[in-house]
Amino acid sequence: MENISNWFWSDEFWLPAGIYFKDLEDKPGFHYAKPRDLFALPVWAIIIFCLRKVFDYFCTPVLARQLGIKDSRKRPEPNTELEQIYKKNKSPSNDTIQGLAKKVDWSKLRIQTWFRRRRNMDRPSLVQKLSEASWRCFFYTVAFTFGICTLVQSPWFWDNLYCWVDYPRQSMWTSVYYYYMLEGGFYFSLLFSIMSDVKRKDFVEQLIHHMATIFLIVFSYVANFVRIGSMVMAIHDISDIILEFAKCFVYGKKTVWADNLFTVFAIVFIISRLIIYPYCVIHTTWVKSMWLFKPYAGYYFFNALLMVLQLLHIFWAAIIVKMAIRMVMVGKVEKDARSDVEEESENEDENENEPSHPVSNGKKMAVQNNGT
Repeated sequence: MENISNWFWSDEFWLPAGIYFKDLEDKPGFHYAKPRDLFALPVWAIIIFCLRKVFDYFCTPVLARQLGIKDSRKRPEPNTELEQIYKKNKSPSNDTIQGLAKKVDWSKLRIQTWFRRRRNMDRPSLVQKLSEASWRCFFYTVAFTFGICTLVQSPWFWDNLYCWVDYPRQSMWTSVYYYYMLEGGFYFSLLFSIMSDVKRKDFVEQLIHHMATIFLIVFSYVANFVRIGSMVMAIHDISDIILEFAKCFVYGKKTVWADNLFTVFAIVFIISRLIIYPYCVIHTTWVKSMWLFKPYAGYYFFNALLMVLQLLHIFWAAIIVKMAIRMVMVGKVEKDARSDVEEESENEDENENEPSHPVSNGKKMAVQNNGT
């Protein structure tokens, strides 16, 4: 294991043959991506996490009012005995409920209502879901705007061969550095808030995704793949903006807006992930890069990550197409199968619908992954 570790952290793994980290020393007006720069990511994460709290406090209530969203769930009546049973079994059998009815002197229907309302209180409210979706929509909008403003000034945006010209002796643009810190800090901040965010059935997968994204951001930065990484980040952010925006309208039960935005999202996702990404990223990393330098271990590893990401794009695109077909047949966006839905009875408790987040499981390589 020690030999593998030494090899992984060696110059031969991270850089083309004949080039060493000692060769990439800063010069006046010329700054290289350095692994030590990434120590700033936790600081950025804390700042972004604090900004989210400010957003939740000031912006979410305003958005909720504008969309007519409120927490209308009915709280269960206080009952110590039922609460103790609930901690052991959230969905007791009919026999258990019958026994409880005699014990607490309540009707069976009243006890069933109590357990239903108690289970609903454990589920996230529409306001909580709006808070998460609106924050992500806001962040992706800011990140994409900053990224695209940076990229349009870069030569590699107009000719992706420049992603590899003089590689790895490429000076780090200040704006690209901040773009990496912004994206990396955001995904680090998600690790801080993941326990308080809306819990979905794919919680573990979400956690793994966040960790993978952070890994890819770090890897691409250390290997100085930041030019192609900045391209990947921008390509991924654009469809996420639309998706989170659509979810906000779903929570507000603005069906027409939600359906139209989902349609736009599906089109943008397919174009950006299945057309632009393969042409502007995969092709240049596998083909054009070899015009300028010979492949090496880290290069193959990075390209393997990009290909895995493309497979995820195809997987999620298939789900999106199925959802789109279903939407046409049913006439509305279906709820996210990963989310808990409030239980309802006649004249009671709202039913929450949510669009699927196809990107979030497979999304952002982290180069944006930045390689992600």
